[in-house]
Amino acid sequence: MRIPMAIVAVAALGLALQLVVPPPRLPALLALVTATCLALLLAPAAPGRAAADWEVVRSLNTGTRPLDVAVSTDGRSVFVLTEDGMLSVYTPDGALTEKFQLAKDAERIAVAPDGERVYVTARQGKRVDVVQIDFVREINLAGAPSKGPANAPVTIAVFSDFQ
Repeated sequence: MRIPMAIVAVAALGLALQLVVPPPRLPALLALVTATCLALLLAPAAPGRAAADWEVVRSLNTGTRPLDVAVSTDGRSVFVLTEDGMLSVYTPDGALTEKFQLAKDAERIAVAPDGERVYVTARQGKRVDVVQIDFVREINLAGAPSKGPANAPVTIAVFSDFQ
């Protein structure tokens, strides 16, 4: 007498196993495979060791307790909000470049992707302030050739939204 056979394919933990099982024993085998797979997946991992080295490379002394920190997308500016509402802007190497006095109830900050806006939350005041920051950079022109009086006013306009 010939017994029809069922083919069962099991994939567990990246291993493929192919079994030939008679139909009456198929439910028992599937129950066993399911229980084994669950046991393997739910078993605690064997103790292992992962090594990580770390060190504090710099500290920013803010003077008062910091509440929040945000970094511009380009990584050029680090914004620190302190509990007195002061927003300090640092370079990545820790040099203080700017300080702005915000509202005293400011609690958290987020920086826009372009780094020119800071969103400041004030839950007590039930608001989010959007602060536009225009960084003014001094350009050293000492010794550069010029035409006209040395103390003449100069305006530089930057159009960064050309299409």
